[in-house]
Amino acid sequence: MPALATGSACDMGLYELLAALPAQLQPHVDSQEDLTFLWDVFGEKSLHSLVKIHEKLHCYEKQNPLPILHGAAALADDLTEELQNKLPNSEIRELLKLLSKPNVKALLSVHDTVAQKSYDPVLPPVPDDIDDEEDSVKIIRLVKNSEPLVRLFCIYLQT
Repeated sequence: MPALATGSACDMGLYELLAALPAQLQPHVDSQEDLTFLWDVFGEKSLHSLVKIHEKLHCYEKQNPLPILHGAAALADDLTEELQNKLPNSEIRELLKLLSKPNVKALLSVHDTVAQKSYDPVLPPVPDDIDDEEDSVKIIRLVKNSEPLVRLFCIYLQT
């Protein structure tokens, strides 16, 4: 199927292709029921919204943005410590309560992980004192990638 539009990926893209798809598929559809189904699926507003969000994020990613700060969690901890030494008012108490919530701490931790691009797990080193000839000890490392963990077990068991 030829591209529907020319221009940059941020200007024209998946959204326009999705909007024009039912009309382009109409000659290949056998029944009116199937055509109605296609129009309903591809005309769904929530699907269009998700595609628009995807395109915006894709364009933002292409700009290769750099984080302003790599240690937001540490900064929040420093701020909490500094604010605890201040004369408490309602705003300071509210901010301290907010910064102490586990979901905010987790969000800042995830921000730091993404900012530092440290996505891979940190694995402990394999012990040196393991006898390679001994069959009774097996060290297995599972490193989850994009595949489901169940599939990894099945692949391991088949080999």
